[in-house]
Amino acid sequence: MSKRTKKVGVTGWMGPRYGIRIRRRVLDIDRARESFAACPRCSTVTLQRVASGIYECRRCGTRFASNAYVFQAPPPITRTEKDAAAGNA
Repeated sequence: MSKRTKKVGVTGWMGPRYGIRIRRRVLDIDRARESFAACPRCSTVTLQRVASGIYECRRCGTRFASNAYVFQAPPPITRTEKDAAAGNA
């Protein structure tokens, strides 16, 4: 037997409805949602989505908040010139 959902993958249940653009977007989101990301704390690729916008590292157990479907690492915290002049650590 041939594979019936070769182009659209798991969005094959939608059939011809909603248009190909929407189905491809949903497919990209589903693939990104199930993949692992690099943990900013322990630098291993074990970060997985737990809920919408919540990601947890399987190695160190740290939880992060980020985008709903794809993890985006938080920006690094840097000292500004104003903090350095004030003497704050």
